[in-house]
Amino acid sequence: MSSIEKAIERLEKSKAEKKSVDRSAVEVEPEKTATPEAAPSETVAASQPMEEKLSPTVEETIEESSEEAKRINLDYEALSSNGFIVPHSGNKQLSEEYRIIKRPLIRNALGKGAAPITHGNLVSIASSLPSEGKTFTAMNLALSIATELDTTVLLIDGDVLKYSLSRLLGIENEPGLIDLLSDKECNVSDVIIHTQIPRLKLVAAGHRSEKSTELLASKEMERLLDELSNRYSDRIIIFDSSPILATSEAAVLNQHMGQILLVVEAGETPVDAIKDSLSRLDQEKAIGLVLNKSREDKGSNYYGTYY
Repeated sequence: MSSIEKAIERLEKSKAEKKSVDRSAVEVEPEKTATPEAAPSETVAASQPMEEKLSPTVEETIEESSEEAKRINLDYEALSSNGFIVPHSGNKQLSEEYRIIKRPLIRNALGKGAAPITHGNLVSIASSLPSEGKTFTAMNLALSIATELDTTVLLIDGDVLKYSLSRLLGIENEPGLIDLLSDKECNVSDVIIHTQIPRLKLVAAGHRSEKSTELLASKEMERLLDELSNRYSDRIIIFDSSPILATSEAAVLNQHMGQILLVVEAGETPVDAIKDSLSRLDQEKAIGLVLNKSREDKGSNYYGTYY
């Protein structure tokens, strides 16, 4: 029996005991931890006007922020009150849990894992169904990786139907991923949003399009991801994906990724849904499971794996 199958078996046995659970996140590595409540969708940042566009090259736009860059100031107080691990939040347990989560991701991204992974620094945070905590996980993971001394993070809203991350940060009206793919005049410099955290940058979902699936599957998407992945191998590019079983966009986006984290809501996500989601993912990729919204204490039985 594979580690994933064992994880699902344990989840199935424990599901009946979890009729009501606190919102928390548990790491996928074999460490015994539990995390706090997943954050509701709440605007926590306000965009400041852009003075001038940067050069259209990816290199210049993803480097350290300049005075011309579009910026937002993350509202640390609002983020912290909703369970996010902003600087000086004081939530040491949650911070430590995301340190555990990010380690295998960073190793794989930098080519230090068990085997080389194509586009290993492209990471999708997905879920089987809506409201399982993928945006909460994606944001916290990006915040944690941004504390690394040798790694920077580009967090992209890839949920081009729901815009969960963009709405959370108040950037839902900003140009973003869809604009990069649909507008030949739109450059990476037009969509990169800098924050007060030097190693964390954002890209919104962008303006809505009826052809979002086709755009994500386009040659332009492949070109963009190749450039982001290959030119900046020391950067982690995290995508907040659409739910796998709810949209066609998720399958298209995930096929470009090197690593995929599947967020599972403790006591809620049907085991069949987990199996269905896993069956739709390329098994050649590095796939991890994150148990979210669990109230189990340290030392309790839980499941977690990464392969």
